[in-house]
Amino acid sequence: MDFDFEFETTEELAPLFPASADERSIIVNPMAMPETAGFAADLEHQPYEGGTDPQIGCVSWRTLISSDRTPSRDLVLGVAEFDAFGTLNLHRHKPAEFYFGLSGEGVVEIDGVGHRIAPGIAVFIPGNAEHGVVAGANGLSFVYGFPENAFEDVNYTFSNPIA
Repeated sequence: MDFDFEFETTEELAPLFPASADERSIIVNPMAMPETAGFAADLEHQPYEGGTDPQIGCVSWRTLISSDRTPSRDLVLGVAEFDAFGTLNLHRHKPAEFYFGLSGEGVVEIDGVGHRIAPGIAVFIPGNAEHGVVAGANGLSFVYGFPENAFEDVNYTFSNPIA
């Protein structure tokens, strides 16, 4: 099946999108949609969380899918971003997790073994595995995901807690 779409103006897009203001609000505001409906979440509209914290490391993230923010369940998805040599300190949590490299490169340590992450590389982290990240000289960004309802449901335990 081959699809080829070319549109020059927003008027040409009009037949593909709802016309009424009420229907447009569903597209703009995913929380207005029923849980069973699909939705889109724009990374650019998500707030940054994290930053520099001695407990966590030097990493920021933006969560795209989480039941406390979107009409979803069973999946948490977001993007983590690291400056040059940024870190996510060693930690563990019950659910398995995956990373998918978007830009830059770094190393994901899982139970003492280093795994390269870079654009196009997926890393699987088993549940309860101790893991952490060190970004390379050009920084790093990756998609992360958990089989949980909400990001807040993931309980992190850091390996070297700071009192």
